[in-house]
Formats: sequence, structure tokens, C-alpha cells
Amino acid sequence: MSDFYRALEERFRASREEIQARLSSYRPFLEALLARHDKPRAFDIGCGRGEWLQMLGEMGFDAQGVDLDDAMLAACHEAGLNARNQDALSALQAAPDGYYQLITSFHVVEHLDFDYLQLLLKEAARALAPGGLLILETPNSENLMVGTSSFYLDPTHHRPVPALFLEFLCQQSGFSRCMIMRLQEDPALTSSDASIGLWQVLYGVSPDYAIVAQKDTDESDVFAELFTREYGLGLEKLALRHDRQVADKFQQLASDQAAAHQWLEERLTALTDRYDERIQELAERCEQTEAALQQVYLSRSWRITQPMRDLADSVRHRDRSWAQRLIMRPLRAGLFHLRKKPALTASILRAARHIPGLESRLRRLQMALERPEHAAGHASVEYAPRVVSLASRLGKLADATRPLPAAMPARPRLAFVTPLPPERTGIADYSAELLPELSAYFQIDVIVEQDVIEASWINDNCQIHDAGWLRENADAFDAVLYHVGNSAYHDWMFSLLQDVPGILVLHDFFLSGLVWSLEAMPQHQGVKLKELYYSHGYPALAQALRGTDGSQIAFRYPFNRTIIESAVGVIVHSDVSFRLAQQWFGDKTASNWRRIPLLRVPATPMNAREARERLQLPESAFVVCSYGQLGVTKLNHRLLQAWLASDLARSPDCILVFVGELTDDEYGQSLRAAMLESGIESQIRITGWASGETFRDYLAAADVAVQLRTLSRGETSAAVLDCMNYGLPTIVNANGSMADLSPDGIYRLADDFDTAELSAALEHFWNDLPARELIGKRAKDIVETLHSPAGSARLYRDAISDFVAAARQADRVLQDAVKALPATDQGSLLALAERLAKGQAAPARQPQLLLDITATSRLDRHTGIERVAKALTLALLEEPPAGYRIEPVYLSDQGGRWHYKYASECTARLLGIPEVIQDRGVDYAAGDCLLALDYSGEAFIRASEKGLFTGIREQGVQCRMLVHDLLPVTRPELFPPNANSHFSRWLDAVAQLDGAICVTRTVADELRRWLQVNHPERSESFTLGYSHHGADISGSAPSRGLPDDAEQILSRLAERPSILMVGTLEPRKGYTQALAAFTELWNEGVELNLVIVGREGWRDLPDEQRRDIPELIRQLRHHPEREQRLFWLDGISDEFLEKIYAAADGLLAASLDEGFGLPLIEAAQKRLPILARDIPVFREVAANHACFFRADSPSELGEAISAWQAGGFKPSAAEMPWLTWRRSADNLQRILLASEQLP
Repeated sequence: MSDFYRALEERFRASREEIQARLSSYRPFLEALLARHDKPRAFDIGCGRGEWLQMLGEMGFDAQGVDLDDAMLAACHEAGLNARNQDALSALQAAPDGYYQLITSFHVVEHLDFDYLQLLLKEAARALAPGGLLILETPNSENLMVGTSSFYLDPTHHRPVPALFLEFLCQQSGFSRCMIMRLQEDPALTSSDASIGLWQVLYGVSPDYAIVAQKDTDESDVFAELFTREYGLGLEKLALRHDRQVADKFQQLASDQAAAHQWLEERLTALTDRYDERIQELAERCEQTEAALQQVYLSRSWRITQPMRDLADSVRHRDRSWAQRLIMRPLRAGLFHLRKKPALTASILRAARHIPGLESRLRRLQMALERPEHAAGHASVEYAPRVVSLASRLGKLADATRPLPAAMPARPRLAFVTPLPPERTGIADYSAELLPELSAYFQIDVIVEQDVIEASWINDNCQIHDAGWLRENADAFDAVLYHVGNSAYHDWMFSLLQDVPGILVLHDFFLSGLVWSLEAMPQHQGVKLKELYYSHGYPALAQALRGTDGSQIAFRYPFNRTIIESAVGVIVHSDVSFRLAQQWFGDKTASNWRRIPLLRVPATPMNAREARERLQLPESAFVVCSYGQLGVTKLNHRLLQAWLASDLARSPDCILVFVGELTDDEYGQSLRAAMLESGIESQIRITGWASGETFRDYLAAADVAVQLRTLSRGETSAAVLDCMNYGLPTIVNANGSMADLSPDGIYRLADDFDTAELSAALEHFWNDLPARELIGKRAKDIVETLHSPAGSARLYRDAISDFVAAARQADRVLQDAVKALPATDQGSLLALAERLAKGQAAPARQPQLLLDITATSRLDRHTGIERVAKALTLALLEEPPAGYRIEPVYLSDQGGRWHYKYASECTARLLGIPEVIQDRGVDYAAGDCLLALDYSGEAFIRASEKGLFTGIREQGVQCRMLVHDLLPVTRPELFPPNANSHFSRWLDAVAQLDGAICVTRTVADELRRWLQVNHPERSESFTLGYSHHGADISGSAPSRGLPDDAEQILSRLAERPSILMVGTLEPRKGYTQALAAFTELWNEGVELNLVIVGREGWRDLPDEQRRDIPELIRQLRHHPEREQRLFWLDGISDEFLEKIYAAADGLLAASLDEGFGLPLIEAAQKRLPILARDIPVFREVAANHACFFRADSPSELGEAISAWQAGGFKPSAAEMPWLTWRRSADNLQRILLASEQLP
């Protein structure tokens, strides 16, 4: 036997005692044989270490065995068993007929070839006496775990042998009676009332089985009853039990549902009756209060004291920024002088790197010092951008000279904001064609930012102004219409749309090109990253800041949320924009958008022959054209490949023309090279930029058009409509808006088409003139019917009228609301805007998963809870739940009100990216979820008392808390005095949320019991679940850096076995008892290191409130074994902690109580043995993968440590299951978003 196989056997083979216990299942058969024969002869194939031979001998059998492994046979010989090294088949062949009464083989047949197995069974049948038994045991592949995993742990296994097949093979070999005996199943599953779930069906089937076969039964059949029994658990039996239990459960659920429905109806009726009278009473009191307030507002004293209230409001909204500026100014001056001394700066930073966390804090201070003074304390940052925008709108409406919006006049005045010819954008030509038709319904002023307009009708019939003029005269217009596309021609509209809101015609859904252009403008520097975050959140922002190529970011993300939200209404040209809006921002985003097909003025008939003459194209040639600027998104290379692969390339009468400009980038060079390599470059042309006249000539001259697209950005292909307008048969692929074109007017390929399909389409139209004429006529009819300028103008009139009517109705509501304000200062307007914004979801947003990391963002103390908060936040940011946007947030009382702000700066630090986004107030909407990940204590309590969470929940936001433990109320003696009172207040606030997710089932059960006692009215509606933590330190924003003496510490730990304890130094962690226990062991001469990794706890409290912490710290600092066998590593980085885990021999978890026990999972990940106090949480987390102790004194703990060491630090924790933070976050978001309730 090889060393490898022996090690494999030792690892996975059961102990001798366990094997003998399993073999006892066969005793009834053996006893039946002994009843018939005085000393039956038995032969065991593959006898191994001889457990079976020993059992047979003890029962009175004359047993012998064979095996091919001398190491195994040595164990048999030591036990005095009759075993030899011989091939089983040759040994049976040497036996006389009918010699044995029993032939057995345990876990051998799965190693044998089929031919050998057949011969072996036939020889066994010959060598058995009449009535003799054959027993063949083997793994049962009916058990899914066996059939898919454990069977293949032995590389010498050939393949699983199904029970029915082995039974049949025995019957074919001459055995008159055979049965399947299933073995080794979980005894708990055999109980009739055992719960059978899907897991039990798949993995609960007996993992082994045996075929028991008999030769030639006789009349005195003592085996009859044994052969009729049912043994073990089969798949069918478990599945039927599972189905029955599921059916019973559904029936019970239906009954419970009916009873609950009846109870709820009765309770609702009772409550309704109870509160009707109360509601009426409150309504009357409200009316009286409103009347009294109105008298106050109209009183002389209220008017006299108005200046004092304005002053107070101004001071309140300064947000203490005056103090911040007072402190910051000398610091800024210091920074200025420090920068003049680079050597000193470098020295400070080098020193800071040796102190974990200090360097990052210094850099954050530097960024705070460099931030403009006015940015930090402005009241508007405490509110959501949408609220600030609404407050600005309210301020304008509060102007007493501004009249209420009137009804639209018969011919409203329209500001038409657009580029116009000669600008090289299709939107300029489109606008020039639309304006004459639109003038039938509107008095139009054109707003442009260009010196020349080459459109005579516009110059003769429209007033022409610039953006600055519109800002000054916006009130003169009934409506403003913006035409925006994805290019630099529209960059001046970005700020104009925010200053003068209007209706947006979104020609391209993706606006990354526009935003890239804005970024190059000094006044908009930084807009690219801000818009990327605002539109698409942190995953997109992190990609951009971590070096992802800018072109990939531009292709991947639309960058359009700000523009969409600034619009009074949105008009698009095709259904693809609706689909993209739904994909990026949710179902409701485009609910009130309008679709107006791209217009086309009917093409003037042109003479194709004359056009070809002007273009120098042969009259007899078959011309295929593709129109528009060439590029990778236009798939021009695919058209070239299909052309070259078709019969057209082999005909000198066929010509391929790309009507457009090809840039000189990598794609352009590749396309030109492919044309040259084709050998027929004379039949392939690229025109370069084509004027309008040249473009129309090619439309008239072509026989077929091919317009392909990939990576559509939501634009509508004007070129396709041009082709259809000229009656050209046009081949397209189903990408973007081209997927929505009527199939009657185009020839459409699949989006991801094969080159051969395009070649076939080209050949089809080349050879079939009637087909070209038919599809071209249909295309022209479709354009004239659905895309006529007059029809488009009517649709614009209707859409503009509807959008303006809705906006004016909203303005009237806002104006009524602002008139009711006693004052219109900034604070009052913001407060009113916040109230009005409730219930009105932002138009372009995904539902948010808000992660409250208040404690972590304010002051990261590096506690276990904060490590959990960071790890879960990072995991959820990396892979957000489908359809949700992840936003870390924190509680703030700036401005005198409790609210949440987006933790943008903290999140940037977690992600390791620059802090380019400012913290702003949170924008809530129905469908959002809030989950508090860390413990913010008094802030959370006060915010709850001020009604913050009640208000958020009323907006349709689900609020839940991640509860780490209830220890301050269940074990108050382990916490500072009165901590239980404070924590009870915190739990009272938690009870007012929608529910909680606990870190273990144990904590969840404790919280449920607490609710039943303290808030019985919430115990039924409060949703409870639990989710275990992850363990990979690398997934929790680990700190970096090693102390200077790291190598010395590690070398000392290697001198003797080292026991590790990890956690903040607090009374509940059991450090005092552990230190005393180790001190006793050291006094007895035991060579062990104790390594403590953790910060001193409760440092912000006076010593008299810190329980035993001061004494513990004194002992650690002055212990005689310090730095010898006692090591306290205070505040080390996660990087160094990883090395300490690797150097340790075991983990001691001595906590008196816990909520989870993260070090247990981290130790298991490092395959570190665990000695844990026997508390429920540790039992739940570690199960049978740890050694547990109970100790009321240091000596009892010392005995447990000594016994653990003497036993070789067993059991191993290597097989202990643990989650990554990614998996933990997946569990958490599933429970949260599905609102799963703990049974």
C-alpha cells in the first residue's frame, strides 16, 4: 500500500470499534447459520484489518480471509486471525464445491472490473454449500452525497454499482434468493414522526447497502423471516414521506390561514369601532388648533417677532460651521507652511505608516482642510438634492409679484432649445425639419449657442436667442423644449435645464459623450464622477476610479439621471428608451414619458442614373450602401466580412460603399487593412464625411442598404429611416430601436447574427429584384404614414400641452402650500419641501437598500461589530441585490433635526477610492429598505424618539435592525453600571421598526422572548430572522501594516505552543479568568504561550465604571511573563492578525456570553483548533467542531486547557462550515428583501 493511500485510509476510514458496531447489522444472519451448522466455514474477500474475521471467530465461525495489502494483513496476524495474501478469484477456484457456508465481501465490488466480478460471483456460487449465504456490501449511490462526492474520495474506485444491478448479477450467477439490505442511515430518520425535508430526501438515504444472496434454500428455512424484512431507507420511501408531510403541512397552513383571517377580521372590526370615536375627537381638536394658529399668525406680536425668528433660524442652519471654520483656519495655515517643506512632510507620512489607521486619518484631515469653507456647513447638504431643488422652486413661487399660472393661450409661446444646421449632428437637421410644422401650434423662439444658422425658414420666421437670454426671460414662455443628444453639441444645455426646467426630447438614452464634454469645461469639472455616482451608484464609481478604461465606462453607463430628473416631461422616439429606463431606473421611471416617432420629410423623387453619374458609380452596378459614421458600434467590419464571403465579392459589377467618415483609430486602421487584403479594394469605398447633397445622392443611387448596430445607447437610427424614406430595401439587425421597426418595411436579422446569414441576405436581394421593389415600397409607405412631419407636430402639441398642464397644476399646489407658511426663510422652505417630497418618488431611481453605518462612519473603534458592518457593506456594494442600489448612510442631527445622510466619504474610504462625493441628505421613497448594521446607541434612540423612523416607515420604507446581541440586558453584570437601562431604551426603539435580523438563532430567540415580555403588542408583527457572519478577513476592509518587531514576536510564538484569544478587552470576554488560569499553568511549569489580540475596552468611561478592566490592564502590563509567554497585541492591523492566526496552535474562546463569536469562524478558516466555553451561541456556531469546557474558576479552566493540549488540540476545526462575507451578505439581503420570518 502506498503512503498516499494509507494516509487516505487513515483520514476517511472509520475506527475499528465503529466498523465492528456497523457489522453487527448482520448478526441475525450469522446466528441463523450457526443454528444450522456447528462451526460454519466462512471466507472473507478483502479482509483488511480483520474486524469482520474477528467478529466471526468470536461467534464460532471457522473464518479465513484474503487481501492483497500486506500492511492490512499485518494487523490480522497480530490479532491471530487466519488471513493471507492471495487473489480472491484464485482462492475460490482452489476451494472444493460447496465448501463454505458463508462468503463475504465488504466494499470490494466497486473496485472490480465487470468481467472479474462475474467470474467471482460464479465461483462464489460454486464454492458455497446449499443454503449458504453470500454478503456483498458496497456504497449506495442512491444517496446523493455518496453518488456525487464521498464515493470518489477513493481514487481506486471504478464506478458505483447500483443495488438493482448487483442483485440481478447475483441472480444470474445462480443464487436462488437475493435481497437488498440498506445500511448506516441516520437512526433519527427511521422514526415515523421524523421531519423529512428536501435535504433528507437527497442525503438521508442509507449510505451503504448489501446484497444478501442464498444458494438453494431448503424446507427448514430459518432465513425466511430475515429475507422478508425491510432494511434501511430508500429514495422512494423518503420521497413519499416527504410528499406526505408537505401535503399535511399545506393543509395545516390552509387551516391556520383561515383561522387567522377570521381572527384578523374580528380584530379589525373591533379596532375600527374603537377608534372611530377617537378619530372624530382628534379631527375636531385639529380644527380648533388650526384656528388658534391662524389667529397667532395674524397677530401683531407674530409680525413684530419675525426678525428674531429669522435670526434664530439662520444661526440654527449654520450647523456650527462657524466653529469648524474657526478651528480649520489655523490648521489650513499650518498645512500651507508644511507644504513648503517637502522633506518634513515625507518624514511625517513615513512615521504615520507605522501606526495603523493614522496615515488614512491624516489624509482625511488634509482633504477636509482643502475643501472649500462654504461646502461643509451649508444647510442644503442636510437635505436630499430633490428636496433642495423643490425648495428653490418654492422660493420662486413665494414671490408675491408672480401670478398664479394661467391656462395655455391658443398659440402658446415656446422656447425651442437645440443645435441647428450647419452643426454636424442629426438633431440639428431634425429640428430644422420639425420647426416649420410645429409653428402651426406655437409661437417659437429658437435658443442656440452658435454664431450661424443655415436654415432660411428659421432665420425668417423665428426669434433667435442664446441661453443667457432665456435665463433672464424664462417667465415669458409657456413651455421650454430641449433637444438633447449624446454629444458636445448639447453641453451648454446641462446647467440651463436645471435653471430653466423644461420638456426634454431625449434623442439618445446614453449621455456619456455629453458628460465627457462637460468634464472638459472648468465650471463643470468633476461632473463625470458625480453624475456616474448619482446615476449608477458606487459600483460604477469604483470601476472608474480603479482604472477601468474610460471608453468602457462610457459604453456601460447612461450618465443621465440628473438630466432626466430636471425635466418637466420626457419625449423619446422609440420603445427601446422605455426598456432602457426600466432596466436602469425601475418600472416607474418612464410611466409618463411620451413616444413620438422620428419624423422624416417625404423624400423628393431623384433620378438614380443621374445620382450615379455624380458619384461616378457605373449605371449597371449593383450598389450596397451603409450610411453613417463608421465605428465599432456600427459593425462595419461584419458587413465587410459578409460581403467578402458572398457571391457579390466575386462579381465585378457589385460595389460596397460606406457612406460616412472613418476615424484613424485602431478600428479604422483594422478596417482599411481588411479592405486592402481582400484583393478587390476597387469594389469597396469609404466616402468620408458626406454633405447633405452627397448623402441624398447615395440614397438615390443604392440598390440595397445595410444598417447594423451593436451596443445601442438608446438612440433612434435616423439613417434607417432615411433608407426607408427613399424606398431602399434595408437589412438591419435587431439591436436597440431597430428591433422595434415594423417587419413589413425592413429585412431584420437577429441581434447576434451569423456572418453567413448576412451574406445570404445580400445574395437574396441581389438575385431578386421584385423582392427589393416590394420591401422598398412598403418601407416608404411606413415612413409617410408613421413618420410624417405633420403627424409628429400634432403629437408634440399634445405632449407639450399635457406636460405643461400637469406642471402648472403642480405649481398651483406648491404656491398654495408656500402661501400658508408664516415665513419663507430657507429653513421653512426646506422643511416644507421635505414634507411635500414625501410620497413622490424621484422619477429616475432604483429602490435603495440603505445601510446604516452611523458608528462605523463617525468613529471606527475597530470592534467586532464595526468589522461586521464594514464587511457586509463592502460585500453588498460589490454585488447589490438585483434591482437595488446600495447606499451606506448615517444619522445626523445637523440643523436641529434628526435625519439620515448618505455616507459618501466613509464609503469611499471603505472602497479605497478618492472622496469625490459630498455627504448629502437621503432621498427616501416607497420600496426602499433600511438596515442598521452597527450600534449607534444614543443617536439611534434620540432619532427614534423624534419620530424619524415613524416618518420613514410612513413613506413606505421598510426599517430593520441587525441585532448583534442582547447581552447588556441578559448579562448586565458584564457591562458598565446602568448599561442595561440604556440598552433597554435602544431595544424599545428597535421594537418600533418593522423587524430585526439577528446574527444567530440564539440571539433571535432571546429577542423574541424579550419582545413577548416588554412589547407584546409588537411580538406578532415584528419580523425576525437570523444570518450568520462571514469569516474572510480580506472581505472586511482589512487594515494593513506590521509593527517593527513583528518578526521577533512571531519567532517567540514559534518557541512553544501558542493559544490565541481575540476580542476587545471587556469583562464578558473572560480574559481575567483566562489570565489567572494560564498563570497557574505557568507556575506548574506548563510551556504554553497566551496571545491576546484586542484593544482595551470602554476607554471613554471613568475607571469606576469599567468593572474589572483597569485591573486586567494592570496585570497585563506588569505580568512577569509579559513578552515571555504572555503577549498582548493591542490594536494590531488585520494583516498582522492573519499572521498571528497562522502562528497559533489553537484558539481559546472564553467569553461568558456572546452574540456570535467571530473569532471562532476566523479560526476555523485557518484550520485552527478551538477550545470554547460551553454557551449556546458557541454551540450553534461551532457544533461538534470545537472542544467545549465549563469553568467557574481559573483552576477548572486550566484543567480544560491541559486536557485539550494533552489530547493534541482535538477536535480539528478544519471541517467546520463557515461563510464568506459575500455569502453572508447574500443571506442577509435575501432575508431582508423577502421579509422572511423566523419560524
